This record gives sequence, C-alpha cells and structure tokens, in this order.
Amino acid sequence: MRIMLAVLVIACSTNVLSQQALDPQSNRAELLSDLRSGDAQVRMDAFDKLRNDPSALRDPAVKASLINLLDRENKEPIFGEEEDYAAYTSWLSDTVAKLIDWSDPHEVCVVANSSDLPDALADHAKTAVHCLLQRLKGASATTRGITVAMLVQAVDKGKSSLDADTIQLVHQTVLIALQDSNQNVKVPTIEALKQYGGQDAIPALRVVAEKDPDPSEHYAIRKSASEAIATIQKRASQNHTKSADQQ
Repeated sequence: MRIMLAVLVIACSTNVLSQQALDPQSNRAELLSDLRSGDAQVRMDAFDKLRNDPSALRDPAVKASLINLLDRENKEPIFGEEEDYAAYTSWLSDTVAKLIDWSDPHEVCVVANSSDLPDALADHAKTAVHCLLQRLKGASATTRGITVAMLVQAVDKGKSSLDADTIQLVHQTVLIALQDSNQNVKVPTIEALKQYGGQDAIPALRVVAEKDPDPSEHYAIRKSASEAIATIQKRASQNHTKSADQQ
C-alpha cells in the first residue's frame, strides 16, 4: 500500500512539474494577448511582467508586440497625464529602444514618437533625426519643445554621422524654436543648448537673452539664455584647452 502511495505521489509530482514547465509559454501567450487589450490597465500590467523577464525580451514575438504596443500608446488620447500611465509609457519607450533594429526607420520612428523620448535616440542620430523632424509637423507646443531638445542632443552626439544638409536643417529648426512665442518650445530648447549646444548657437541665444518679451518670473527666459551662453563658452574653452594639451 505504501509503495502504491509513493508511486502515486511521484506521478502527481511529475505531472505538476510538467505543467509548471509549460506555464511560462502559456503565460507569455496570455500576456501578449493582454498587450492588445482595450483596457489600459491590463496593458500596463502585462507589460510590467514582460519587461522584468529577460528571456521574454529575447523573444521576437515579444519584441514585435512591444513595438506595436508603443505605437498604439503613442496614438492614445491623453490618458497619459495620469502619473502611473506616464511612468508606464516612459518604461515602455526605454524598453523598446533596447530591442529595436536601429537601421529600421519604422521601428526608430515609433520610438521617436514616444511621449517621453529616450536618450538612445541621440546615440543613433543618423536614423533618429529624420524621424524627429517628421514629428514636428503639426505637433503641439509641448511636443515641439521636447523634440527640438532631442534634436539638439542628437546632432551634438551624432554630428559625424550626419550630412551637412541635415545638420543645417536642424540648426534652422532650433533657431525657429528659439523665436517661438510659446515658452513650452523655447525653454526646453534653451536647456538643451546649454547642455549640448555649440558656439554657433550663441548669436541666437544672445537675441533671446537681450530681447525675449516674456516677462514671467522676472524675465526668467532671458536669464536662462544668458546662462546657456556662459555654459557653452566655458565648455568651448575647456575643449580648446583639452585639445591643446593632447597635441
């Protein structure tokens, strides 16, 4: 009797283990289905489980589903003002940026249309810049601001991979942003130039520093432009000294 019970226990244990071995694939299929749900919370929960599973992120089906998910969220109405949703879309864009083929313009443009642009776009400027320029067409002031800021960063990091016409087009786009009447465009552009801009941006920044009409917070935009000029000049001086020391 004891022998028979032991055999049954072993058989049951083996059956449970075999079912558990199948669970990851079964669960993954269910999660991929949840990513297509009409309920944003269901999509968020499914993504959270997938992004914490390294083996899942190596699955081509998961990669394709996450790219499609990001593309969908980029087009969703502003449910995104909610804090949890904003954090979710940020994690989603960062995750997808680690998975995509950066030579594929469609995949790059999906990332470039994210509400929260990952820094990886600047590291792949050759493909990303064109997507970012496309994004500006018909965009809101807030979207234009963060997009121009990313263009500044991308040109700084990827200037060696960009042709002269593209660099000039970005330069003109930045000048237009500095002249924009909306501070949601102007302020992010100034901050990006402060961190990544070159000396060619100083004349346009000087105009803002001297003549910007926005009186809010005691002409804070003028002060920001002045600070950006000082930072760019200091950076240029340090780079010159570094180059001289290396010769």
